[in-house]
Amino acid sequence: MIKLSRVERKKLEKNIKKSNKKRIKSRFICILFLIFLLISGIWIVDNSFRSMMMLKEPKVFGFNKINERMYEISFCGDKFYIDEQKIYDTYRYVKNEINGFVEVLIKNKRPGY
Repeated sequence: MIKLSRVERKKLEKNIKKSNKKRIKSRFICILFLIFLLISGIWIVDNSFRSMMMLKEPKVFGFNKINERMYEISFCGDKFYIDEQKIYDTYRYVKNEINGFVEVLIKNKRPGY
């Protein structure tokens, strides 16, 4: 076993950490790319099958704006209707709850911390 000086050990540890970070980034990018390929492949096969068979059944993936407030999302043959106003109301409620929680934390903060 080769004995390394403290500086050499630190450089070696730093290089190992960099290589681990690069490996994690590359794996993450590969996983995102595979998910993209999977979704686009399913979408392409679904569209080509529908055009060949002239089907008008619900799509695998679909998005449709019904009116100014309502949206229809199709996923695996099921249709989901989403009201934009409910999303905004829920967002405001969650935002107010989080702001209130943060204010309580700030008020209860002990001096010296």
